[in-house]
Amino acid sequence: MERRKAKVAMRAVRTVFGRNSAVESWVRRNRQASKNQTTFERGDGWVQISGPSFVIVSESSDLPGPRRGILLRGGCDLPTTYTAAPLLRQGIKGTIAIYRQLGGTGSHRSDQLLQTLGDVDPGFMAEARDNLRLHQENFQPVMFAPDFEIRRHPQAGRFPTSVTVMSIAQDEVRQLYRHRQLGHVVDPGGWWLNQDLDRVLDDLSAVHWFREHFAKIGRLRVAQSMANNTKVIEEIRSRNGSKVVFYNTMVIDPASTVHNYQWLNATHSARRREFAIALAELSARMNFPIVDVDRILKTQGVQEQVDFAHFPVDRQAPIGAEFHRILQDFEVV
Repeated sequence: MERRKAKVAMRAVRTVFGRNSAVESWVRRNRQASKNQTTFERGDGWVQISGPSFVIVSESSDLPGPRRGILLRGGCDLPTTYTAAPLLRQGIKGTIAIYRQLGGTGSHRSDQLLQTLGDVDPGFMAEARDNLRLHQENFQPVMFAPDFEIRRHPQAGRFPTSVTVMSIAQDEVRQLYRHRQLGHVVDPGGWWLNQDLDRVLDDLSAVHWFREHFAKIGRLRVAQSMANNTKVIEEIRSRNGSKVVFYNTMVIDPASTVHNYQWLNATHSARRREFAIALAELSARMNFPIVDVDRILKTQGVQEQVDFAHFPVDRQAPIGAEFHRILQDFEVV
């Protein structure tokens, strides 16, 4: 909704002042500044620093140890972990950082994560950066590092990766494309979603480059996803030793009016149910907890929810509470 409003406003600016005007540049700079805004809060025995991609809770403003880092890799469902912050404040000792690494869509499917552990052609990375606006870290194993630094906030220092949080939603819904010669996979969704279509159409060279070099491989099968995530979990545990947590997704579509499935092909809700079952089985085999978003949202009620992936604000706190309980089980808090 907010993205749609921003696009409408930008079209109005262009109508009045023309394309690529000084006014448009000013609006874009201010939009970016608002995205990077940081807030500071303080209470009895705690401080909290919050930004669009992170939350830091500490016992004091000098962010002392012991330090624990919680790394998020996934889509727009994972920032609900930030709602655990009020619970983290209670008796906080040391400092805890929750950081969404490489926010947005386009770099979190399990085969993409495994791809970062191999040798990705440097020339390909440069072309993907220039044509698809993909950050170089999309192709580097930053998720498997033993610690992390919060982008644009180096003054906070580095945090050891104590917990890695992922979502099965990326494997459920994202469709990838494979480079015809090199075999590397990309998700161009972030490229299309994070800019106005008019700007893409102004320069069709990127579109022609993508069409020439990539073939669609579509969505992952359930078995592929579970095999990939088995390897991802093994690599995380061997490389940085962090605990692993997965989010599942809600299996129903709140706004769906379908009441008779007799003549329908397999629905996306059925696919999500298959993934939920497979993830639960993988959890039992690999011994990691699941934030059961499906159960929590159904318990809270989903009448006002637009779709399976976007939660009303008042439904997010119970998800954060469940995540906090898991952190307690891990003895991270």
